Amino acid sequence: MMRRIYDMLLERKRRDAGRSALLIDGVRRVSKSYIAEEFAKCEYKSDS
Repeated sequence: MMRRIYDMLLERKRRDAGRSALLIDGVRRVSKSYIAEEFAKCEYKSDS
């Protein structure tokens, strides 16, 4: 499930390099949590 927000998150990751917090704002039931989890799984590695 690729969305425009994913591209925006990639751009933010490249630009800010983890120097600021992220708030995903929007109406209910539009998969904000889903896209955040998928982005984290794909773009960051876990030590555990």
